[in-house]
Amino acid sequence: MATLTKKNEAVQLPLFKNGVSLQFFTVTFPSDVSAKLGATTAGARSPVAVALEAIAQVASIELVGTLQNTGTELPVAVAALGGNFGTATWDGTNSETFAEHLEDLVKAAGTHQSVNLASASVATGAAFVYLIFKSIKGTHFLSTFFYGINILKIK
Repeated sequence: MATLTKKNEAVQLPLFKNGVSLQFFTVTFPSDVSAKLGATTAGARSPVAVALEAIAQVASIELVGTLQNTGTELPVAVAALGGNFGTATWDGTNSETFAEHLEDLVKAAGTHQSVNLASASVATGAAFVYLIFKSIKGTHFLSTFFYGINILKIK
């Protein structure tokens, strides 16, 4: 049987389906923010919402985890087209990692509900997985969120 050999064949890794992957970061707040997820009756904004809004200025947030480490760490995943965001002049002048750029944006967001975001940090984070169990008319579905959505039907 005849075969075709491609002498210059190569695979570029990592390979991203549809060109988009998730890049994970951890936002670390200077104090526990678990009780500060909403605005106060006086109108003070949530420091968590403000930090996420700062990140959303430059990236599409796809997943937000639950608060970790006694309410100070928040895992976040953003869409990265064609691979992870690397080091570049994200602010137009300084060469920095994307995590450092996100940190600059969060730090500039001010103080909300006595949480000074100037003391917050953003670092490259680990991938995280969440399972969601749903019941639709007697059929149970288990959804896993990790680099997309996979749905398993369980009867």
